Amino acid sequence: MKSRLLTTLTWLALVQVLVVLVNHHGCASATVNLTESNGSTPYVVSEPEIPYEELEEPRVLPLQAALPVSVKEPTPIPSIVTDADSRKPYTDYKIIVAAFTKKFDGEPSEVSQRTDISGPSAPKVVNLTCHSQHELLFGWHIPQTYYNTIDYYIISYRNLEHSEYKDIRLSANASIVETSMIIPNLTTNSVYEVKVRAASASVINPKQIILGSYSEPKKISLQLHCEKIPQPSQRQVYDDYNLAVLAGIVFSCFGLLLIVLSFLLWKKCFHAAYYYLDDPPACQGGNTAGVIDWEAPCEVAGEVRGPIPVSEFAKHVASLHVDGDIGFSKEYEAIQGEALNDEYPSEHSQHPDNKGKNRYLNVIAYDHSRVHLRQVPGQKKHLDYINANYIDGYQRPRSFIGTQGPLPGTFDCFWRMIWEQRVAIIVMITNLVERGRRKCDMYWPKDGAEMYGVIQVRLIREDVMATYTVRTLQIKHTKLKKKKASQSEKLVYQYHYTNWPDHGTPDHPLPVINFVKKSTAANPADAGPIVVHCSAGVGRTGTYIVLDAMLKQIEAKGMLNVFGFLRYIRAQRNYLVQTEEQYIFIHDALVEAIDSGETNIKMDAIGGLVNNIDFIDSQYKLITSYQPKEINLTSALKAVNAIKNRSSLVPLEGSRVHLTPKPGVEGSDYINATWLHGFRRLRDFIVTQHPLIETFKDFWQMVWDHNAQTVVLLSSADNMSFLQFWPNDSEPMESDYYRIRMVSETSENNYIVRNFVIESIQDDYELSVRMFENPMWPDMANPRSIYDFAVRVHERCTQYRNGPIVVVDR
Repeated sequence: MKSRLLTTLTWLALVQVLVVLVNHHGCASATVNLTESNGSTPYVVSEPEIPYEELEEPRVLPLQAALPVSVKEPTPIPSIVTDADSRKPYTDYKIIVAAFTKKFDGEPSEVSQRTDISGPSAPKVVNLTCHSQHELLFGWHIPQTYYNTIDYYIISYRNLEHSEYKDIRLSANASIVETSMIIPNLTTNSVYEVKVRAASASVINPKQIILGSYSEPKKISLQLHCEKIPQPSQRQVYDDYNLAVLAGIVFSCFGLLLIVLSFLLWKKCFHAAYYYLDDPPACQGGNTAGVIDWEAPCEVAGEVRGPIPVSEFAKHVASLHVDGDIGFSKEYEAIQGEALNDEYPSEHSQHPDNKGKNRYLNVIAYDHSRVHLRQVPGQKKHLDYINANYIDGYQRPRSFIGTQGPLPGTFDCFWRMIWEQRVAIIVMITNLVERGRRKCDMYWPKDGAEMYGVIQVRLIREDVMATYTVRTLQIKHTKLKKKKASQSEKLVYQYHYTNWPDHGTPDHPLPVINFVKKSTAANPADAGPIVVHCSAGVGRTGTYIVLDAMLKQIEAKGMLNVFGFLRYIRAQRNYLVQTEEQYIFIHDALVEAIDSGETNIKMDAIGGLVNNIDFIDSQYKLITSYQPKEINLTSALKAVNAIKNRSSLVPLEGSRVHLTPKPGVEGSDYINATWLHGFRRLRDFIVTQHPLIETFKDFWQMVWDHNAQTVVLLSSADNMSFLQFWPNDSEPMESDYYRIRMVSETSENNYIVRNFVIESIQDDYELSVRMFENPMWPDMANPRSIYDFAVRVHERCTQYRNGPIVVVDR
């Protein structure tokens, strides 16, 4: 008898496939085997236990939404191929196969299978602007539709004079809503077209990448100095277009709009739904009670003070330092005295319900310049309070918001302020705990996301540098109802300066100047104020704001007026620049900034800088002109340590490397070595002299104490003045606590690599150390080989490095 086979597909939430086999006799069993072929999934049914010729016309069980599918005469193992287009991507399917007779039902066999993904939808381009004459800044939003995850973005760009696109593949993170990148090495005076698409790895074959749809191509003209020309982002152009369309709709449907407005007003009055509008905050009073022209000369305490030309500023600061800084004392006392005479009201700070929101009782927010939180329906009026004030920058009103370090009870208010004021940059100039005292509470999540009232804050990324950390935070308003969901999320960047000492001011101003420049430059032109806080939001906060304003005044007018500007902003928030020491630091930092010039050089400008011999010579003279005071060399100049110094080059007290002291042995903690910071770590390097025979063991003690696993030797041993201070492979070196032995020695590209193991004598701890010796450094080496050597050391040490890199020079 001709055999027949019927399959029935049932498409439910999980699609079920029922294969029905019927014959005259007992039940037959059937099993399912799934294989993948050319993007579709054949469901292969194995032979039942009885011959096919005994199967008769099938009977079909009643199923929901059954879809009959005809199948050809069975081969020894028939297969059923479903249409791939009819199956949903990344969906679980259950396949059930059963055999039937007229009398009995066979046992069903089932298997589950998940279909493969399809490509993501097109990303939305939100920014295409000129970053420099050879670079474009390109930004986009994550696709609205994707399956499983997004693994890559493929950015395609071309010069319109050419037909072929160039591709850049970028690893993706589906948790990041907005991504941006710089497209480098472009040709000036050309028009470029850029588009982007997302891609995901197949769940069935992870080596296969499934591409998504391209975004709409965007075009831009790349010109000389185009980064200085204000350019609307793609988002702004899109919004402008929407506003034009919206205006037409409003005027043509004015009657309908009145009805809608009436409904919204009713809803506002009778419902407590709480949401913010993403509009610029309206002005709330003047910036100061009595506005002054701070750039003009003025008479204070019987003396006329005004702007100082850049060429005369160093001389001016030197005169203020005379006689124990008497000039600074007079100026600061004049500012303090004027601030005491100006009594600005701060009634909201003194309200009983708001006193608990102030970290310090005497640091309040003036009423005329305070930041108002938007009113929550049904909330009391005084609950719009936060201890924060608008502060003007250079030629820009309300450029900053100065505030205290948030308290746990004010976290919600702080993030409401960030959202309402359209803040993109937060500057934090304090550590959470200093000198054992709580200075600020952690108002952002350590990882993942946390809710602060109606604002969800998610930590996306954390970049740790030597003196500061940059955190990328995504904030989301969970109650926003008026605008689209895509506009309920924003990225905020927190610049956290971590190297301000627990007391006093930083030892050197250049890292602070660099931090001020980088953090203020990161604020987009269309963003709100930069929020600056320390602990109280007055001392270091004021120092930061004054430095930024003076750097901008130098650039704009070639002069600066520290006294006038501080006097001016003190009328906006009390106690800004809290101590005379901070006031002096501002002046010394600005002298350093003027003398040093721009120290952050872009890669494409390095060539021109190297050829500018006069600039390099002036920088070198400035570096070597520093003469430390004798009090800063206390340990190095002690008689007991004199034998340990090879020359007059000795470490400063504040940055010298300490050894584990031996009880009762004076000077046992001293070695001629200094800590230096790198790009990402504060104590990244130890720079030391070539060890003397008296300090061989001290050197290895330093390596052991500070877990240094990389030593770079730039002074070859000559068996005369510079002796070999490491053991041979046949003779280990021992001290009271450890044993050093050489494991191997090899030569690579004109330098020598030695591997050592330092073993503890008292326990089973050991430390692996690798030494790189470059005997050609630097006189006999060309610049390229020097660079290659540094890169090679960096690559090798990052594989296992925990401690600092020790650099040994003569």
